[in-house]
Order: sequence, then C-alpha cells, then structure tokens
Amino acid sequence: MIFIDTNIWCYYLDARLPEHEGVVEPVRKALREEAIGTNTVVAVELAHYLSRSLDGAGMREAMETFTSLGNLIIDELDRRLLDDSIDYLARYAASHGLGGRDSTIIASIMRLGATTLYTHDRSLGALATELGKELVDPVQGEPYPDV
Repeated sequence: MIFIDTNIWCYYLDARLPEHEGVVEPVRKALREEAIGTNTVVAVELAHYLSRSLDGAGMREAMETFTSLGNLIIDELDRRLLDDSIDYLARYAASHGLGGRDSTIIASIMRLGATTLYTHDRSLGALATELGKELVDPVQGEPYPDV
C-alpha cells in the first residue's frame, strides 16, 4: 500500500502548480496498481486546499470523486488513531519537528501497514524512512538522495 501525502494530491489535482507535471504519472501508476492509503485529516486538508480555487459545489464534487476511488482506503480519526498520533508527537516532535497533521499520517501508515509514502515533505519523509517505510518524492522522481 502507498500512503499519499496531501501535498502530492494537491500537485496532482492542480495543473497550475509547477510540481503537477512531475507527479501525474507516478500517481496515475499508483492508482492503477496499488491500494492507496489516506486518512480523514488528509482528506479535510485536501478539501480545504480545493475550496480556495473551486466553489462549494465544485469542491464537493472533486472530493466525492477522490473519496470514491475504488482502491482508496480511508483511515478514520478515531480514538485509537488519536492516541497513536499523540504518541508519535511525544516521541518525534522535538527530534524531527513532527507536527500534529503529520503525526496522524505516521499513525495511519503504521496502522494500515503501508509500505511506501509519497511526499514532498523532507522531515516527514525522513521519519517514515526511519520507521522502515519506502520514501518516494514524485516531484523529484526518486527517493530523496540524502534520506
């Protein structure tokens, strides 16, 4: 399973962004071949991004398309994910600069058993690598060379 960070979804869905071109093919390939993980926090963050460029109906339609992807597994922010996220924050906020949203991503990756993280966030990627996950930055086309 591949967990795709919000920044990659934003680049993929917004053709105006310079990163768009680099992520289109890797994300399309992942969507064809893999189970894709996300969580409710990422979905809300993506909806917030889309709401800045689309009207309410357009944003809802885009999110309905996103959440209806046949191979998308949405990890819900329940009490267990909350507790796990807080545990990751306690362990890695000071040493890795882990923030609240990213702690939910790490908790979901671990709970879902995702093997790979697609992100353009170096600190999140470094922590995922330390935790034994493959890191891919589709913007650069390869895993980070220094992680």
